[in-house]
Amino acid sequence: MIEAARALEHDAGPRLSFALGDVSDWEPDGTVDVIVSNAVLQWVPDHLAVAARWAGFLPAGGWLAFQIPGNGEQPGDRAVREVAGSDRWRPLLDGVRLNSQAEDPAQYLDVLACAGLEADVWETTYLHVLPGDDPVTGWYRGTGMRPVLAALPPDLTAEFLADYRARIRDAYPAAGYGTIFPFRRVFAVGVRR
Repeated sequence: MIEAARALEHDAGPRLSFALGDVSDWEPDGTVDVIVSNAVLQWVPDHLAVAARWAGFLPAGGWLAFQIPGNGEQPGDRAVREVAGSDRWRPLLDGVRLNSQAEDPAQYLDVLACAGLEADVWETTYLHVLPGDDPVTGWYRGTGMRPVLAALPPDLTAEFLADYRARIRDAYPAAGYGTIFPFRRVFAVGVRR
């Protein structure tokens, strides 16, 4: 993503730049007017503290906006944790940090308000319609299952995925138009007045 974004820098001019870094300890070089984070904070330990720190970088009139998935109690997310923690896989995956999911929206409101921002926080559950055979496994392979798959020896990936499929088979039945996949997300927007 960074390489693709850097290709845009030339066209965008000097006011836009992209850099690879760790959002946990990121600090702006100077004044920032807007901080936006989309589906990143679930990968950051103690992301509530990170959001509070980001709010502290904003001057009067500055905005902070972020979105974080909140599907932790959905069958697909639970199945990743259950399979990874099973007797078969735990010895190979001990210490692998899975992503955390969104906290209760009220916690984000509290964090932003305590940091001096006027905040609006809400949650929405999108009903994605996923096409194809086994689309939920495909979704999780590219999202919440990434740390697990990276830690497994390649020759065991298919076996792990088969265990996962068995756990979610009944939770996501296919319809003639695709598989309905509910996906909850929490949005938070705050401005310093």
